[in-house]
Amino acid sequence: MITLYEVVTVKLGYRKLCARWVPKILTEEHKKKRLGFALNFLTRYAEASDEFLDHIVTCNETWVYHHRPESTQQSMQWRHSNSPKAKKCKTSISAKKIMASVVWDRQGILLLEFMPPETTINAAAYCQILNRFRRANQN
Repeated sequence: MITLYEVVTVKLGYRKLCARWVPKILTEEHKKKRLGFALNFLTRYAEASDEFLDHIVTCNETWVYHHRPESTQQSMQWRHSNSPKAKKCKTSISAKKIMASVVWDRQGILLLEFMPPETTINAAAYCQILNRFRRANQN
């Protein structure tokens, strides 16, 4: 008697596969635009060499966690040798976190801002960050 598993795997050639994680699923138009930008950058780099890289500034955000784990020394207690070992729960690092927005170039960080709680990072938020960066650099 042939099992369903044998029919699916042996006769039909199917197997279980996990999906591969990708950062973004891009449309063909997005891929063409990215390729165009990349080729533009490579052309400009070929013309201006390393000097071109000094003009690139980028921005991104990251979570910064408020987590100070207790060290082994700090958690030590005086106990009798027959006492059971003390138990300690692992603390969740995501309990306290804040979003940081970072603007940098090839030399290093140009602007670091900690965002207010519940801030949504979208095009408007990026524009505000870049405007603050521009004002700070005009002085």
